[in-house]
Amino acid sequence: MKYEPPRLEMLLAKLAFRLCGKSVYQAFADRLPLDGGEQVLDFGCGMGTVAYYVAKKLSHGHLTCLDISERWLNACRTTLRKYRNVDYLLWESPTLAKESFDVVYCHFVLHDIPDKELARVIPVLAESLKPSGLLAFREPLTDTDKISLIKSLVEHNSLCAMDSRIIDIPMMGNALECLYSKR
Repeated sequence: MKYEPPRLEMLLAKLAFRLCGKSVYQAFADRLPLDGGEQVLDFGCGMGTVAYYVAKKLSHGHLTCLDISERWLNACRTTLRKYRNVDYLLWESPTLAKESFDVVYCHFVLHDIPDKELARVIPVLAESLKPSGLLAFREPLTDTDKISLIKSLVEHNSLCAMDSRIIDIPMMGNALECLYSKR
């Protein structure tokens, strides 16, 4: 599944990052349970809007930014150019090293993945978590069927719900934030 975003989409993402960075992306990053030493995966990193704030928190940890788009990964490299604790990974097939991450997060990504592909992606994300690892995601509440599918797939892959909340994101509307732990 390869995708390269149009320039307008990238421009709008950059504008949103500059205008809403702290209220949208930093707020999500700040709610991630990180103490600074974790191995973290940003699944669907885009231009690094959340990763920018997460990388700061990983004083002795490591962040892997993964995306299906080389164009987004290049934009992410630019956003995170001052950080040395970051790797970049192009998602070419649904594989990741097993039990390699303490935290995996997805910010406004899972709802864009087709249902059939999502059924392949969620198990890979779950397997990439270390025992007691955490999966966090934030998704728009515009498609409740998709949200139900995401939650069902996550729960069918040995992840237990720890926290869930509905929040209002400026200029974006309501979103669901969930935190799951690997059994």
